[in-house]
Amino acid sequence: MKYRIISLLTVFIAVFFTNCQPLTSIQIETLVPSQIDFPGNYNLIVFANLDNDINNDGEIDTILYNMITSEMKLGFLDAIKMSAGVDSSVFLYVKGFPDKNRIYASDTISWEYLDRLATNNNADIFILLDSIKLSMESDIYTNFYNEPTEYYKYRELAVLINWSVFDLFERKRLDSYAYKDTLYWEAYGYSKSEVESNLISLEKSIRETAYFAAYDYGKRILPGWKTERRYYFNTGNLDFQMAADCVYNNNWDDAAAIWGKYVDHLDKEIASRACFNLAVANEIKGKFIVAIGWAERSNQIKPKTRTQYYIEILKERQQELEKLEKQLF
Repeated sequence: MKYRIISLLTVFIAVFFTNCQPLTSIQIETLVPSQIDFPGNYNLIVFANLDNDINNDGEIDTILYNMITSEMKLGFLDAIKMSAGVDSSVFLYVKGFPDKNRIYASDTISWEYLDRLATNNNADIFILLDSIKLSMESDIYTNFYNEPTEYYKYRELAVLINWSVFDLFERKRLDSYAYKDTLYWEAYGYSKSEVESNLISLEKSIRETAYFAAYDYGKRILPGWKTERRYYFNTGNLDFQMAADCVYNNNWDDAAAIWGKYVDHLDKEIASRACFNLAVANEIKGKFIVAIGWAERSNQIKPKTRTQYYIEILKERQQELEKLEKQLF
Protein backbone atom coordinates (compact mmCIF):
# COMPACT_ATOMS: atom_id res chain seq x y z
CA MET A 1 0.00 0.00 0.00
CA LYS A 2 1.23 3.48 -0.82
CA TYR A 3 0.98 6.48 1.43
CA ARG A 4 0.76 10.23 1.60
CA ILE A 5 3.16 12.85 2.96
CA ILE A 6 2.52 16.50 3.61
CA SER A 7 3.71 18.50 0.62
CA LEU A 8 4.84 21.62 2.44
CA LEU A 9 6.92 19.65 4.90
CA THR A 10 8.28 17.59 2.04
CA VAL A 11 9.47 20.72 0.26
CA PHE A 12 11.19 21.86 3.46
CA ILE A 13 12.87 18.50 3.96
CA ALA A 14 13.92 18.32 0.31
CA VAL A 15 15.62 21.70 0.55
CA PHE A 16 17.09 20.86 3.94
CA PHE A 17 18.58 17.60 2.70
CA THR A 18 19.84 18.74 -0.68
CA ASN A 19 23.41 19.32 0.42
CA CYS A 20 23.60 16.63 3.11
CA GLN A 21 25.98 14.00 1.80
CA PRO A 22 25.05 11.20 4.27
CA LEU A 23 21.50 11.20 2.92
CA THR A 24 20.04 9.87 -0.27
CA SER A 25 16.51 10.13 -1.57
CA ILE A 26 13.98 7.72 -3.02
CA GLN A 27 10.81 8.44 -4.92
CA ILE A 28 7.58 6.90 -3.69
CA GLU A 29 3.92 7.23 -4.52
CA THR A 30 1.81 8.31 -1.61
CA LEU A 31 -1.92 8.17 -1.10
CA VAL A 32 -3.68 11.53 -0.89
CA PRO A 33 -7.07 11.41 0.86
CA SER A 34 -10.03 13.29 -0.50
CA GLN A 35 -10.36 16.83 0.78
CA ILE A 36 -14.01 16.13 1.53
CA ASP A 37 -15.76 13.46 3.56
CA PHE A 38 -16.02 11.19 0.53
CA PRO A 39 -17.67 7.87 1.45
CA GLY A 40 -16.19 4.55 0.43
CA ASN A 41 -19.48 2.66 0.34
CA TYR A 42 -21.46 3.94 -2.64
CA ASN A 43 -23.10 2.46 -5.71
CA LEU A 44 -22.61 5.01 -8.48
CA ILE A 45 -21.25 8.54 -8.88
CA VAL A 46 -23.26 10.81 -11.16
CA PHE A 47 -22.25 14.14 -12.67
CA ALA A 48 -24.93 16.63 -13.67
CA ASN A 49 -24.51 20.08 -15.21
CA LEU A 50 -27.28 22.32 -13.88
CA ASP A 51 -26.31 25.48 -15.77
CA ASN A 52 -27.69 25.36 -19.30
CA ASP A 53 -27.89 29.14 -19.77
CA ILE A 54 -24.17 29.79 -20.17
CA ASN A 55 -24.63 33.22 -21.78
CA ASN A 56 -27.16 34.34 -19.16
CA ASP A 57 -29.59 35.44 -21.84
CA GLY A 58 -32.56 33.47 -20.56
CA GLU A 59 -32.24 30.83 -23.27
CA ILE A 60 -30.84 27.30 -23.19
CA ASP A 61 -27.44 27.26 -24.92
CA THR A 62 -27.68 23.72 -26.23
CA ILE A 63 -24.46 23.53 -28.25
CA LEU A 64 -22.31 25.23 -25.62
CA TYR A 65 -23.94 23.23 -22.81
CA ASN A 66 -23.34 19.89 -24.55
CA MET A 67 -19.74 20.88 -25.37
CA ILE A 68 -18.93 21.80 -21.77
CA THR A 69 -20.75 18.80 -20.31
CA SER A 70 -19.05 16.27 -22.59
CA GLU A 71 -15.57 17.67 -21.85
CA MET A 72 -16.27 17.69 -18.12
CA LYS A 73 -17.33 14.07 -18.33
CA LEU A 74 -13.92 13.26 -19.85
CA GLY A 75 -12.16 15.33 -17.18
CA PHE A 76 -13.88 13.44 -14.38
CA LEU A 77 -13.13 10.10 -16.02
CA ASP A 78 -9.42 10.92 -16.23
CA ALA A 79 -9.45 12.11 -12.60
CA ILE A 80 -11.03 8.80 -11.64
CA LYS A 81 -8.30 6.91 -13.53
CA MET A 82 -5.71 8.76 -11.45
CA SER A 83 -7.60 8.16 -8.20
CA ALA A 84 -7.37 5.28 -5.75
CA GLY A 85 -10.23 2.94 -5.01
CA VAL A 86 -12.59 4.39 -7.65
CA ASP A 87 -13.41 2.64 -10.90
CA SER A 88 -14.59 4.44 -14.02
CA SER A 89 -17.40 1.91 -14.38
CA VAL A 90 -19.19 3.53 -11.42
CA PHE A 91 -19.28 6.98 -13.05
CA LEU A 92 -22.19 8.30 -15.10
CA TYR A 93 -23.52 11.66 -16.17
CA VAL A 94 -27.04 12.96 -16.51
CA LYS A 95 -28.10 13.62 -20.09
CA GLY A 96 -30.61 16.29 -21.00
CA PHE A 97 -31.14 19.39 -18.90
CA PRO A 98 -31.63 18.73 -15.17
CA ASP A 99 -33.78 21.42 -13.54
CA LYS A 100 -31.65 23.40 -11.08
CA ASN A 101 -34.71 25.17 -9.67
CA ARG A 102 -36.27 21.85 -8.73
CA ILE A 103 -33.14 20.70 -6.90
CA TYR A 104 -32.77 23.93 -4.93
CA ALA A 105 -36.46 24.54 -4.36
CA SER A 106 -37.24 27.20 -1.73
CA ASP A 107 -33.59 27.39 -0.64
CA THR A 108 -33.63 23.75 0.39
CA ILE A 109 -32.38 20.59 -1.25
CA SER A 110 -35.04 18.58 -3.05
CA TRP A 111 -33.81 15.07 -2.32
CA GLU A 112 -36.91 13.70 -4.00
CA TYR A 113 -35.90 15.25 -7.32
CA LEU A 114 -32.36 13.90 -6.99
CA ASP A 115 -33.86 10.51 -6.20
CA ARG A 116 -35.84 10.68 -9.43
CA LEU A 117 -32.70 11.53 -11.39
CA ALA A 118 -31.05 8.48 -9.81
CA THR A 119 -34.00 6.13 -10.28
CA ASN A 120 -32.67 4.41 -13.39
CA ASN A 121 -29.11 3.89 -12.17
CA ASN A 122 -29.29 3.58 -8.36
CA ALA A 123 -26.77 6.41 -7.92
CA ASP A 124 -26.09 7.78 -4.47
CA ILE A 125 -23.30 10.34 -5.03
CA PHE A 126 -24.10 13.41 -7.13
CA ILE A 127 -21.47 15.86 -8.42
CA LEU A 128 -23.34 18.98 -9.46
CA LEU A 129 -22.18 21.97 -11.43
CA ASP A 130 -24.42 24.62 -9.91
CA SER A 131 -23.22 27.51 -12.06
CA ILE A 132 -20.49 28.41 -14.52
CA LYS A 133 -19.27 31.81 -15.64
CA LEU A 134 -16.85 32.28 -18.51
CA SER A 135 -15.09 35.54 -19.34
CA MET A 136 -12.64 36.04 -22.19
CA GLU A 137 -10.02 38.57 -23.17
CA SER A 138 -8.32 38.50 -26.55
CA ASP A 139 -6.24 40.88 -28.63
CA ILE A 140 -3.76 41.00 -31.49
CA TYR A 141 -0.57 43.07 -31.63
CA THR A 142 1.70 44.05 -34.48
CA ASN A 143 5.47 44.32 -34.06
CA PHE A 144 6.60 46.70 -36.77
CA TYR A 145 10.16 46.71 -35.44
CA ASN A 146 10.76 43.19 -36.74
CA GLU A 147 11.53 42.49 -40.36
CA PRO A 148 9.37 40.93 -41.60
CA THR A 149 6.51 42.32 -39.50
CA GLU A 150 5.46 39.92 -36.77
CA TYR A 151 1.97 39.51 -35.36
CA TYR A 152 1.07 38.24 -31.90
CA LYS A 153 -2.34 37.18 -30.63
CA TYR A 154 -3.48 35.87 -27.26
CA ARG A 155 -6.65 34.55 -25.70
CA GLU A 156 -7.32 34.44 -21.96
CA LEU A 157 -10.30 32.49 -20.67
CA ALA A 158 -11.31 32.76 -17.03
CA VAL A 159 -13.80 30.39 -15.45
CA LEU A 160 -15.72 30.47 -12.18
CA ILE A 161 -17.65 27.34 -11.25
CA ASN A 162 -19.70 26.60 -8.16
CA TRP A 163 -19.53 22.86 -7.46
CA SER A 164 -21.53 20.73 -5.04
CA VAL A 165 -21.36 17.09 -4.00
CA PHE A 166 -24.34 15.36 -2.40
CA ASP A 167 -24.69 12.02 -0.68
CA LEU A 168 -28.19 10.77 -1.41
CA PHE A 169 -27.98 7.92 1.07
CA GLU A 170 -26.97 10.12 3.99
CA ARG A 171 -29.06 13.05 2.73
CA LYS A 172 -26.23 15.55 3.15
CA ARG A 173 -24.06 17.93 1.18
CA LEU A 174 -20.45 16.75 1.15
CA ASP A 175 -18.91 19.77 -0.52
CA SER A 176 -19.60 23.28 -1.74
CA TYR A 177 -16.67 24.74 -3.63
CA ALA A 178 -15.97 27.80 -5.78
CA TYR A 179 -13.46 26.85 -8.46
CA LYS A 180 -11.50 29.56 -10.26
CA ASP A 181 -8.98 29.20 -13.05
CA THR A 182 -7.60 31.14 -16.00
CA LEU A 183 -6.17 29.51 -19.10
CA TYR A 184 -3.97 31.34 -21.59
CA TRP A 185 -3.11 30.69 -25.24
CA GLU A 186 -0.88 32.63 -27.61
CA ALA A 187 0.36 32.46 -31.19
CA TYR A 188 2.79 34.24 -33.51
CA GLY A 189 2.78 34.73 -37.26
CA TYR A 190 3.96 36.95 -40.10
CA SER A 191 0.46 37.87 -41.20
CA LYS A 192 -2.89 38.30 -39.51
CA SER A 193 -4.26 35.25 -41.26
CA GLU A 194 -1.26 33.17 -40.16
CA VAL A 195 -1.51 34.21 -36.51
CA GLU A 196 -5.26 33.56 -36.57
CA SER A 197 -4.69 30.04 -37.89
CA ASN A 198 -1.90 29.39 -35.37
CA LEU A 199 -4.07 30.24 -32.36
CA ILE A 200 -6.31 27.37 -31.30
CA SER A 201 -9.99 27.87 -31.94
CA LEU A 202 -12.33 29.33 -29.35
CA GLU A 203 -14.15 26.00 -29.25
CA LYS A 204 -10.96 24.18 -28.28
CA SER A 205 -10.23 26.80 -25.63
CA ILE A 206 -13.66 26.27 -24.09
CA ARG A 207 -13.26 22.50 -24.24
CA GLU A 208 -9.86 22.62 -22.53
CA THR A 209 -11.18 24.95 -19.84
CA ALA A 210 -14.13 22.66 -19.14
CA TYR A 211 -11.96 19.53 -19.12
CA PHE A 212 -9.43 20.88 -16.62
CA ALA A 213 -12.15 22.33 -14.39
CA ALA A 214 -13.63 18.85 -13.97
CA TYR A 215 -10.25 17.15 -13.73
CA ASP A 216 -9.06 19.54 -11.01
CA TYR A 217 -12.26 19.19 -9.04
CA GLY A 218 -12.11 15.42 -9.37
CA LYS A 219 -8.67 15.49 -7.72
CA ARG A 220 -10.16 17.49 -4.87
CA ILE A 221 -13.02 15.14 -4.08
CA LEU A 222 -11.42 11.75 -4.84
CA PRO A 223 -8.55 10.02 -3.04
CA GLY A 224 -5.57 9.70 -5.35
CA TRP A 225 -1.86 9.11 -5.80
CA LYS A 226 0.93 11.62 -5.51
CA THR A 227 4.66 11.28 -6.19
CA GLU A 228 6.79 12.25 -3.18
CA ARG A 229 10.32 11.74 -1.89
CA ARG A 230 11.75 10.09 1.20
CA TYR A 231 15.27 10.36 2.59
CA TYR A 232 17.46 7.87 4.45
CA PHE A 233 21.08 7.60 5.61
CA ASN A 234 23.20 5.66 3.18
CA THR A 235 26.55 6.16 4.94
CA GLY A 236 27.96 5.51 8.38
CA ASN A 237 29.96 2.34 7.74
CA LEU A 238 30.24 -0.41 5.14
CA ASP A 239 27.06 -2.08 6.36
CA PHE A 240 25.09 1.11 5.73
CA GLN A 241 26.36 1.08 2.17
CA MET A 242 25.27 -2.55 1.83
CA ALA A 243 21.84 -1.60 3.16
CA ALA A 244 21.68 1.19 0.59
CA ASP A 245 22.25 -1.40 -2.13
CA CYS A 246 19.34 -3.40 -0.70
CA VAL A 247 17.10 -0.31 -0.84
CA TYR A 248 18.19 0.29 -4.43
CA ASN A 249 16.90 -3.22 -5.21
CA ASN A 250 13.73 -2.54 -3.21
CA ASN A 251 14.74 -5.11 -0.60
CA TRP A 252 13.67 -3.26 2.53
CA ASP A 253 13.61 -6.34 4.76
CA ASP A 254 17.32 -7.04 4.28
CA ALA A 255 18.13 -3.36 4.67
CA ALA A 256 16.15 -3.24 7.90
CA ALA A 257 17.97 -6.31 9.22
CA ILE A 258 21.30 -4.53 8.66
CA TRP A 259 20.17 -1.29 10.32
CA GLY A 260 18.72 -3.25 13.23
CA LYS A 261 22.24 -4.33 14.25
CA TYR A 262 23.19 -0.72 14.98
CA VAL A 263 20.25 0.71 16.94
CA ASP A 264 22.19 0.30 20.22
CA HIS A 265 25.59 1.27 18.84
CA LEU A 266 27.89 3.24 21.14
CA ASP A 267 28.29 5.87 18.45
CA LYS A 268 25.12 7.92 18.91
CA GLU A 269 25.20 9.21 15.35
CA ILE A 270 25.29 5.66 13.96
CA ALA A 271 22.51 4.53 16.32
CA SER A 272 20.37 7.56 15.49
CA ARG A 273 20.79 6.98 11.76
CA ALA A 274 19.90 3.31 12.09
CA CYS A 275 16.69 4.13 13.97
CA PHE A 276 15.79 6.84 11.47
CA ASN A 277 16.25 4.44 8.57
CA LEU A 278 14.12 1.83 10.30
CA ALA A 279 11.37 4.44 10.61
CA VAL A 280 11.52 4.99 6.86
CA ALA A 281 11.50 1.25 6.17
CA ASN A 282 8.40 0.73 8.29
CA GLU A 283 6.67 3.72 6.75
CA ILE A 284 7.25 2.24 3.30
CA LYS A 285 5.62 -0.98 4.52
CA GLY A 286 2.68 0.96 5.96
CA LYS A 287 3.51 0.32 9.62
CA PHE A 288 3.01 3.86 10.87
CA ILE A 289 2.98 3.17 14.61
CA VAL A 290 6.22 1.20 14.37
CA ALA A 291 7.72 3.93 12.18
CA ILE A 292 6.78 6.60 14.72
CA GLY A 293 8.43 4.57 17.46
CA TRP A 294 11.70 4.30 15.55
CA ALA A 295 11.68 7.97 14.60
CA GLU A 296 11.10 9.01 18.21
CA ARG A 297 13.88 6.72 19.36
CA SER A 298 16.20 8.25 16.75
CA ASN A 299 15.36 11.71 18.05
CA GLN A 300 15.91 10.65 21.66
CA ILE A 301 19.36 9.33 20.85
CA LYS A 302 20.36 12.45 18.96
CA PRO A 303 17.77 15.23 18.53
CA LYS A 304 17.61 16.62 15.00
CA THR A 305 15.23 19.03 13.30
CA ARG A 306 14.75 16.70 10.32
CA THR A 307 13.72 13.86 12.64
CA GLN A 308 11.24 16.04 14.51
CA TYR A 309 9.60 17.06 11.25
CA TYR A 310 9.52 13.44 10.17
CA ILE A 311 7.75 12.46 13.40
CA GLU A 312 5.09 15.10 12.73
CA ILE A 313 4.56 13.75 9.22
CA LEU A 314 4.21 10.19 10.44
CA LYS A 315 1.76 11.13 13.18
CA GLU A 316 -0.43 13.05 10.77
CA ARG A 317 -0.44 10.19 8.33
CA GLN A 318 -1.44 7.83 11.11
CA GLN A 319 -4.36 10.12 11.94
CA GLU A 320 -5.42 10.21 8.31
CA LEU A 321 -5.36 6.44 8.00
CA GLU A 322 -8.84 6.13 9.51
CA LYS A 323 -10.18 8.68 7.00
CA LEU A 324 -8.54 6.86 4.12
CA GLU A 325 -9.98 3.54 5.20
CA LYS A 326 -13.47 5.05 5.13
CA GLN A 327 -12.89 6.43 1.64
CA LEU A 328 -11.36 3.32 0.13
CA PHE A 329 -13.03 0.34 1.78
